[in-house]
Amino acid sequence: MFRWFYNLIYGSELASFESAYSLDESVKRLSDASTDSIIATLGRQTAYGSVSDHEVQLTRTIPFVRNSFKPVFVGSFQRVGDRTILVGKFTMHWVAKAFLSLWFGFCALWTLLVLVAGISKGLGEVWWMPLGGTGFFLFGILLVGFCRWLSRNDVAWISTVISNALSGKTA
Repeated sequence: MFRWFYNLIYGSELASFESAYSLDESVKRLSDASTDSIIATLGRQTAYGSVSDHEVQLTRTIPFVRNSFKPVFVGSFQRVGDRTILVGKFTMHWVAKAFLSLWFGFCALWTLLVLVAGISKGLGEVWWMPLGGTGFFLFGILLVGFCRWLSRNDVAWISTVISNALSGKTA
């Protein structure tokens, strides 16, 4: 149960993409297949983020759709012998992880403190207060689960963009 909850927030999926090109050409081709301009994402679906030889961060953008809990590819190019490989992981953005850590931490702390205070002083008219923290905790789980379900195809879509750029195929 705890592992499932941990993976909901902090889980990641490892990925690697072998390139048919040199390091410099791979960076150029992936940069060309994506955009780092937020303006360019307004009218079309695109891979958005930054691409350099030491850091790659890409996410799928869909016009008029905002989902802070969608997967982001974070990785870097590595040289293995004479091959160039993009190695990284699909994970939630670190800001979303920080927000959820605070959210769930506060909900758990609230529930625990109200329960301890209620037991020591008698719950009386505030018997329902621990349910508030539990409810917000469950709401957070449902919200993250729903948003991850909405972005269920993003990993495959970003993987296709990266694979096509590094293999020379067109989308």
